[in-house]
Amino acid sequence: MILLTLIKKELKAFFRSKSDVIIMLIFPVILIFVMGKSLNNLMSVEKNIFNNKTIYYRINAPINNEKNLQLFYDFMINFEKKTNVKFIENKNYKNATNDVNNNKAICFMDIYDNKINYFRNEKKESTESKIFRNLYEQYMRKYSFLQTMSKSNSKQMTSLSNYQIKILLKDENINEEEISSYTYYTFAELILIILYISTLTSISMYKERFLHTMTRLKVSGTNKFNILASKIALGIIIGLMQTFVVYIMSTKLLHVNWGYNLIYIMLVLISFIIFSSVLGIFISIIFDDQKTAYTVNNILIIIMGFLGGSYVPICLVKSTRITGFLCNIMPNYWANTAILGLHYDMETKYYIISILISLSLSVIMLIVGNFISEQKVGGSFD
Repeated sequence: MILLTLIKKELKAFFRSKSDVIIMLIFPVILIFVMGKSLNNLMSVEKNIFNNKTIYYRINAPINNEKNLQLFYDFMINFEKKTNVKFIENKNYKNATNDVNNNKAICFMDIYDNKINYFRNEKKESTESKIFRNLYEQYMRKYSFLQTMSKSNSKQMTSLSNYQIKILLKDENINEEEISSYTYYTFAELILIILYISTLTSISMYKERFLHTMTRLKVSGTNKFNILASKIALGIIIGLMQTFVVYIMSTKLLHVNWGYNLIYIMLVLISFIIFSSVLGIFISIIFDDQKTAYTVNNILIIIMGFLGGSYVPICLVKSTRITGFLCNIMPNYWANTAILGLHYDMETKYYIISILISLSLSVIMLIVGNFISEQKVGGSFD
């Protein structure tokens, strides 16, 4: 009963603030429409970005590691089938690199026994080259899994390679069924606006501290668990309301199909909502000054939003090694990737990874936050 009373108090405080209601429930609709409309051309370019383009390669003898060479051939064959790109062997290094620099070819792959030298346009690397390079690097990183699977059945290697190409292409929004900008940004901006729940729970914690209600609640016998649970519950309820508003708007107005895996999509979203709610609580525990906490929180949201693909498509974010590495450790990147995969009914475990990352980080932040609060004077949030 005490927990329910606290949750009701949090919801009343939320709906009293018109600005909070507008930002959390109305702003997502505007954001999705604006981003979808303004970046429609950027998304549509990617459908046939490799169509009839050329990639040069050269095999430099001797090649002692036949497995690596076979891996390249498997990748080449399956990539040609899925994208209609042309791989052409060119043994003339100078002519091949000149064609790349003159944008007559995407890149030149110079293959040796244990390495591949990737030559791209020296002046300005093309979008096709960035995306292809990223796809190939991902494929190579995931090869160990494919190789392990193929040991039990040698015929599985080709089918697994083909399947992996499909996964990578859909990760980058390159497939036979074009992903519209409205579809992409429906999910990407929903993930972004869920992140702003952290500011809501953080501010709620500071309000309690400013009004000294924490002290009064503890004197009345309310334990810390109920107080924190009410904040998390507030975030979950607001997050579900956001999801409902976006779902109705996107399906009715923008004609976005959420696919057949709606339950799994909701599980990914709920786990991410929990992460965002706990993030706000964690930040309020670390920083005593509300302005500092608010600034840090917003900077973190901007960085996570960029790396998670909420501002530009994921393929462009992952086109450089640094951002490609950083986005892999962002929970919103995994949430976005998982939802897009579920939308296309892909048989991947990305949604499980996303849920585990969000919930694991939430637990870690609660444990660390509790430890930090206990080290402060009186072990209190006040």
